[in-house]
Amino acid sequence: MEKKKILMTMIEVGFGHKAPALAVRDAVVDRVGDSVQVDVVDFARECGALKDDRALKDSWDLGLAFPLSARIGYLLVELYGKGAEYIDLLFKDFVRKGIEYIDRYGPDLVFATHPLALYVAVKAKEALKRRFKVVAYVVDPFDGYAWWANEGADSLLVASDYSRDRLLRHGVRPDIIRRMGFPIAKKFFDIRTPSPEIHRDLDLNPEWPTLLVTAGGQGIGKVFAYAQALYLFQAPVNIIAVAGRNKSTLRRLEAMKAKVLSRTRLAPLGYVSNMNELMAASDVVVGKAGASTAMEAMFMGKPFIFTEWATYNDRFIINFALNYHVGWYCPTVFSFSRTVRRIVDSDLLAEYKRNLARLSLEPGTDDVADYLLRETGA
Repeated sequence: MEKKKILMTMIEVGFGHKAPALAVRDAVVDRVGDSVQVDVVDFARECGALKDDRALKDSWDLGLAFPLSARIGYLLVELYGKGAEYIDLLFKDFVRKGIEYIDRYGPDLVFATHPLALYVAVKAKEALKRRFKVVAYVVDPFDGYAWWANEGADSLLVASDYSRDRLLRHGVRPDIIRRMGFPIAKKFFDIRTPSPEIHRDLDLNPEWPTLLVTAGGQGIGKVFAYAQALYLFQAPVNIIAVAGRNKSTLRRLEAMKAKVLSRTRLAPLGYVSNMNELMAASDVVVGKAGASTAMEAMFMGKPFIFTEWATYNDRFIINFALNYHVGWYCPTVFSFSRTVRRIVDSDLLAEYKRNLARLSLEPGTDDVADYLLRETGA
């Protein structure tokens, strides 16, 4: 009997589209081993649409550096809607080569974690007249903007009723929407190094609240300036500042720590492979509103201080946190410092942790993997 094939397509703009695909792939492999072929591909690059791939990734970097451009882009998508005509025009090479790639691969199911990857998969199914299934996971946990609202999909999986309602407002049939928890790699919850050991290794004060400051792998964001301000204000907190691949930010933090005495305990780090252990050893996560990091923090029971947001799907994450009192939005150094002071001086942190516990949020990695296997008949 011929081996079933699942093609998982994403576009690596940040890690928010890649991480859920990898998490689900690992869960599928855990269940069936190599009896099912599962491949995760950075779709535009892998199919050879290199100019479109570069344009998509450059626009993401621009959106991180200048959020207004990302917000305008989001509003234009909402204004023009699903827009097959303009997507075909803007990403003509990607659509053509993506269809050819799917034709060569011959999948039983395409699983997309980016809306343009979903669009190409649906176009391929229509053009090739094949019987493979198309399933997408809407990786914006509290949103479902126009590009996700593709009724050519067999299923659209969402993390919340907020996403479901957004898709319904865009005209998606309710029968193809299914709610399943956000996929997070199970190894993220495999904590090998105890928190006291992390505190000791980083020279942190175990009696003080610990803030994990992060801006993703690229380390782009104003959050590090906020960390510097806390250090200069001599706040009685620990700060684990993960600068990722941003070497200039890391050097700046290290130089400040070397030159300026402060009672604040600061641990500047570059790119790390144990973010899960650093998060487990922290009390609060601080940074940009991004789906994967925000959901990881929520699943670990860590309240989040959001310092910025790129586009409106990120803003929906902030709104959720504010509505349920599981996080704060601090767009200025003043509001950030004031919130940290409240955390230090009151039982606010314990209250927010209790609020998170009451939500009983759990990842849906296994549920998504099981669903894909059922859909392929594996």
